[in-house]
This record gives sequence, C-alpha cells and structure tokens, in this order.
Amino acid sequence: IQCIRTDFTVNVYETNARIALEQGDREEFNQCQSQLKLLYKELPDSPNRHEFTSYRLLYYISIANTIDQTTLLSELDERARKDSCISFSLKTREAWALGNHVKLFRLYQEAPRMASYVMDLFLERERKAALNACLKSFRPTISVTILASRLGLEESKLCEWLTAFGITVDDGKIDCRTHSGTILV
Repeated sequence: IQCIRTDFTVNVYETNARIALEQGDREEFNQCQSQLKLLYKELPDSPNRHEFTSYRLLYYISIANTIDQTTLLSELDERARKDSCISFSLKTREAWALGNHVKLFRLYQEAPRMASYVMDLFLERERKAALNACLKSFRPTISVTILASRLGLEESKLCEWLTAFGITVDDGKIDCRTHSGTILV
C-alpha cells in the first residue's frame, strides 16, 4: 500500500490511525500521520484532511515539538482555521503554550471526534505540571474540590491519582507545605 497514492490509501491510513489511537499505540499513529501528511499534499480534497491535521497538531503538543507546531500553523489557511477540529486544536495549543491548565482540561471535555484520544498522549504530563504548580502556589492547604476542578478530574478519581504519588488527603484537603517538594515528572 505504500506505493499506492489514492483515496483508498488515505482511507486505509486514516482507519489505521484511528485504531492506533483507540489502542494507545503512539508509534503506529505517528507512522500513519507521517503517511497522511504526504498523501494530503497529493490528494488535498480528502474529506478528513482537517480532522487529521488537527490530530497532528495535538500530537506535536504531546511530544512538545514547537518547531513542527510552528510549521503546521504557517501552513493553515483561513478555511482550515475555521474547521471545527482545527479550531479546537488551535485553542488547545494556545492553552498549552500559555500553561493555562484549567482551560486545557476543560477543552479536553469538549474534544471533537477522536481528539481526546490524542490529548490522552499528553494530558497526564500536563496534569502533573498543574499539580506541581498548585502545590507550590496554594498555602497552607488546597481543598480536593478546588484541585479537582483545576485538574479536570472528579474528586474520587483525583484522590486515587494523588495516592499513587504518595500525596495524602486529610479532611478533604491537601497540605501544600508538606507536598510542595513532591516533584512529579
């Protein structure tokens, strides 16, 4: 299939990319995206082009590749930027670039199509960064309710997640002084 350049080929790679996302297979998804990037140049009228271009931008966020992000942004015309998937990815990139974790986690809840699957590739990293920032910023404690809303998690899931890092919750609060030295990477 690698030497065939038709709409059928595009469909095969798009389908394989979707399956890779569902399975959490980052490498296979990236390989499909690399082929789709080339195919879309040869077949620009592909109906899912903007959807997968938006996934590519999200993927670049997942690997923190700002050079490819900038290149991709420069290639987007006005029509592409108005596409709902690309518009979503642009908002996500802006939130990520500004370190606006609250907005990033809210966008995750609104992700169109399979964008949330791509965001899953970097959400844990960003959630840890947001937690580190909260632990250093709030004094003396932060309530689980507030932290859950900032990290985009339900309170029960947040408590489970925190336990995995040895962060204790006492009376619905976290002692930021005790845990501000906890470095999550």
